[in-house]
Amino acid sequence: MGGRLLVLVVLLWLVAGFAVKVTLPLVAVLIALLVAGILTPLVEWAHGRGAPRGLAAGGAVLLLVAVLGGALLALGARFADQLPRLREQFQQVSTDLSQRFGVELPSFGPSGGGGGGGSGGGTSAGDLLGPARTVLEVVVAAFLVVALAYLFLHGGPGIWRWLLGKFGGRVRQDVDAAGRAAWTTVGGYVRGLTIVAVFDAVGIGVGLLLLGVPLALTLAALQFLASYIPTIGAFVAGLVAVVVAYASGGLVTAALVLGLVVVVQQLGNSLVEPYVMRNRLPLNAATVLIAVTVGGVLWGIAGALLFVPLTAAISAAAHELWVRHGCRPVAGGSAST
Repeated sequence: MGGRLLVLVVLLWLVAGFAVKVTLPLVAVLIALLVAGILTPLVEWAHGRGAPRGLAAGGAVLLLVAVLGGALLALGARFADQLPRLREQFQQVSTDLSQRFGVELPSFGPSGGGGGGGSGGGTSAGDLLGPARTVLEVVVAAFLVVALAYLFLHGGPGIWRWLLGKFGGRVRQDVDAAGRAAWTTVGGYVRGLTIVAVFDAVGIGVGLLLLGVPLALTLAALQFLASYIPTIGAFVAGLVAVVVAYASGGLVTAALVLGLVVVVQQLGNSLVEPYVMRNRLPLNAATVLIAVTVGGVLWGIAGALLFVPLTAAISAAAHELWVRHGCRPVAGGSAST
């Protein structure tokens, strides 16, 4: 089992190393597949009640875009309003921790004074080119994700039949079975992870509001988004909430928020996650951590987000193939069917 798992990790590393050269389109395709996995039950429900599949797919994608866009605009406006006060508090916390414990926090926003840059006071074209390119890449990636998610939801069955037509005989049956196992596993995993993320965000957000911590809704949204990065994401989001609480209310408030984060996340991991996942993630904790780390090293946040479901899909497909050919599975539970 250990040898096969090592081979799987090495194979993932080699494939990912090649994929780094085409990061933007590949990340867009994978995120679109995850979005399609989340929205598929809604599309199938609407299509089963008489709605044309194209209309159901378009409505589901537009609904997701509207919800995410509205939430980002509202939270962005609130964050911009409270940013100056939060920056001042954060700098006070940084100074306090540095004097007491020798802990240096990363800088929060522009450091001090003055209007111009270091050497001339002006802004060069090179200073603007980097952020402009980043914004352009984000816009292009967002467009690709929306367009591809619609195409996958609308024409997914036809695309799959076209792909299967490239194979024949037993190979076609194996590809079909492995692909369906991978798709079912990823879809169930993403939907289950979404439920866990909502539980953590609501629980922590309500607690932060009751404790009077500023930016409670923004921190809850950060908790929701960070929960899609297993293990590391929830920890980082909770740490940010503790730092903000310390900046606004002192050590007692920070301790209360720390307890809140630990309790809510433990409830989510111990009670909610096993119920909603129902063995849909055929990976152990060590493999999840390796996938998050490798993905983060290669693709940054996008890799940390995508490599766990990608590894789960490969594991589920391999499990299905080994079972069909009378071999023992590599690791983990059975793939969901």
